[in-house]
Amino acid sequence: MSLRTIAGFGLLLVVFGCHRSAVQLPEQGVSFELQKERKRQLDSIRYGVELWIPDSLQASIRGMLKVDFLMKDESKPLVLDFSQDPNFVESVKQEGKDLRYRVENGHIIIEEGQLNKGENEVEIAFTAGDLSLNRNEEYLYTLLVPDRASTCLPLFDQPNLKARYSLTLHTPAGWEAVANEALKKRKQGNTEWTYQFEETEPISSYLLAFATGRFSKATRTLSGREMTMYYRETDSVKVARNLQEIFELHDQSLQWLEKYTGIEYPFSKFDLALIPSFQYGGMEHPGAVFYNESSLFLDENATITKKLARANVIAHESAHMWFGDLVTMDWFNDVWLKEVFANFMAAKIVHPTFPEINHQLKFLLTHFPAAYQVDRSQGANPIMQNLGNLKNAGTLYGSIIYHKAPIVMQQLEQKIGEDLMRESLREYLHQYAFGNARWDDLIGIIDKKTPLDMQAWSQVWVKTSGMPQYGLQVGDGQVHFAQVPDSVDSRIWQQPLKTNIRSLEGSKILDFDLIMGGEPVWPAKQGDLTYPNADGKAYGYFPIDTPSTQFFLNHYSEFKDPVFRGATMINIWEGFLRGQGLAPVPMAEGLLTVIAQEKDPLLIDYALGVLSTTWWNFLTEDQRLALQVKLESNLWSSMLKAEDKGLKKAFFSKYQNMAYSKDAVGKLTALWNGKLVVQDLVLSEDNLIFLACQIALLDEPRARDILKTQLAKVENADRRGKLQFMMPALDPDAAVRDAFFESLKQAKNREKEGWVLAALGYLHHPLRQQAALQYITPSMELLEEIQLTGDIFFPTRWMDHTFGGHSSKEASLLARAFLAENPNYPLFLKEKILQATDILDRSVAMRGSFAANP
Repeated sequence: MSLRTIAGFGLLLVVFGCHRSAVQLPEQGVSFELQKERKRQLDSIRYGVELWIPDSLQASIRGMLKVDFLMKDESKPLVLDFSQDPNFVESVKQEGKDLRYRVENGHIIIEEGQLNKGENEVEIAFTAGDLSLNRNEEYLYTLLVPDRASTCLPLFDQPNLKARYSLTLHTPAGWEAVANEALKKRKQGNTEWTYQFEETEPISSYLLAFATGRFSKATRTLSGREMTMYYRETDSVKVARNLQEIFELHDQSLQWLEKYTGIEYPFSKFDLALIPSFQYGGMEHPGAVFYNESSLFLDENATITKKLARANVIAHESAHMWFGDLVTMDWFNDVWLKEVFANFMAAKIVHPTFPEINHQLKFLLTHFPAAYQVDRSQGANPIMQNLGNLKNAGTLYGSIIYHKAPIVMQQLEQKIGEDLMRESLREYLHQYAFGNARWDDLIGIIDKKTPLDMQAWSQVWVKTSGMPQYGLQVGDGQVHFAQVPDSVDSRIWQQPLKTNIRSLEGSKILDFDLIMGGEPVWPAKQGDLTYPNADGKAYGYFPIDTPSTQFFLNHYSEFKDPVFRGATMINIWEGFLRGQGLAPVPMAEGLLTVIAQEKDPLLIDYALGVLSTTWWNFLTEDQRLALQVKLESNLWSSMLKAEDKGLKKAFFSKYQNMAYSKDAVGKLTALWNGKLVVQDLVLSEDNLIFLACQIALLDEPRARDILKTQLAKVENADRRGKLQFMMPALDPDAAVRDAFFESLKQAKNREKEGWVLAALGYLHHPLRQQAALQYITPSMELLEEIQLTGDIFFPTRWMDHTFGGHSSKEASLLARAFLAENPNYPLFLKEKILQATDILDRSVAMRGSFAANP
């Protein structure tokens, strides 16, 4: 049994020594009560951590930890967290003397009466757990958020017990190493190198970080700040093309944040490590930010969306140095607080870097559709959620935190003004520097500076779920547009709303905007065209009637404001999903019309994404066949005509995603084997791997030969490993695919989460959804284990990739049956299933509606 499996199935009760306290046994994880008690009990914590990393994956990592602390109450046992087998604890000592302790429920419990009131030092010899060490043949890296530090080290694993860490690593010879602090000393031996790092500033346990392995590195000094980047990419041309811009984007972000906050970068150094198939876009460890390598090393003809995404993730992680690292949430129910600040600041930071981009449009398209995706579902959750135990903190992450929260923060800034917002944030950072704070602490600061009732505003927007709905009401020849009565305590969602009204009088079009703050009556007449949320700033569901929708699509090029076009397209899509707008075929045709006329790359990218969802999830097979020639011709033609390389790549990506005719397979194959060359369409090794996978999916008789040929061509070891892993999921033999899915039931086979998700996408591809029905229920049955053994985004992504390719009634019924048969299923995981099945359920309902009313 692997170490991960042992940790996942629970810990055996082992009693050491002859004394056993009668105190209540701490539950697994860190409960709210435990963290509160330890916060009262402990102070001034310092750790010395030493690890011996072998050159074999099969060998264990030995560890020694010294923890110094002030104990304010010695009358109770001391509880440390260590979520591993009890046998992993070798000894617990103080001043060389053995202490009485036991290991239960993922905790090391040191019996009361042995420690002193005041200063103490405890030394623990242990074997490190692998769960969050992400070990590979040539490298490893930590990822300890939110409660995973205790899966590899014994410590107090809660965010409000900040501590200083001194780290020493013994690595195989030739391995580089990077950690939170600067290198103090390095000793090189024949078989082992030793890295000793300086002591950190006070940081939370989830921010402790190191990476070590066979990395290349590059160093730059910008604005007087030295930065070193560690990476594994072997394409030297790609590295050279991206290197300087990566450093410059970091430098620009840090300078902007220093100016905005009035606080110099709060840590002693700033390095970054680029990790292949890293689980997130980035992770904000102070002094050692980790990134997904492919997010920063972009292809030659990367789209503007990819470039913006890179700038955003760099700005996001840089902002965390202040918002999250310098000032950290007190408990993980406020985890959204650090994420919203990082996203909110990132949007501001990238503005000057991309002056050619409409950033209001970018904000709209980045955040609103993703937030609506959850808020429209039956699994909607508030921004601030309850959290009784830190072991469930990972389930709090999702689109509400990363996308709705920035919208709410933007509304807050509009409500109180930019100057007051900045002044309040500066006070917040200065007051709680190197400490912990809550959302209510910030609201308290703002409340003192404004007569507005911020508590009432916060209660609706932050502490309750869902979104407002608005409706047109016609009476006495006038159009009333107002919030529909809310089902939750008659909430009033305070926000301004701008609506565009067009009166068609003969050949003249009278076009005007009105802004409301309450529930207005506007001087519009019945029959006028109305476009609510015309500036894209209000949040909610804004239905657009059929005449207004048809006029917009038929006269698309006449609407000059890109933000208006984006907001209206979002509203039309939301209406479509609710069955209150266009039918699927007119929707697909309307999107093709929009794409043919649109020039803005952000809007093209959004429309292509909506078209893909409509194509695979809402059109029947017969409807796709009827539209196939038109769709493939339009996308291929748009790709050829596109002058911008990034836009050309965007059209091609959607062509290979949606085109599956015999002609399309021929074109894709010719591009893959080099017999067809499209000017300015540059295909990287990553692109060719994805292309080979798509062809294998569509051309089953040749699938194995194509994949084997591609595998032989892959030069990068990390990319070769990923392709080898995915190949069984693409195999034409259903028995091979079945065996691959069975293998995913073992935690060790899910360690490379990015690889697993890519493979799931092929297993559940719409063209194979009937054969994949058998995987749905077992996937839901695995969800609780995945939440315990996977990283924070994995449960959501596991469900999204399970249901994303399905549109059948059978798939929907399987999800409903599972939830009905498990009435006590954890709410936070039930919500993940309901969110993932929202599009599926709407597709089934829409097809049923059209079948009943042809």
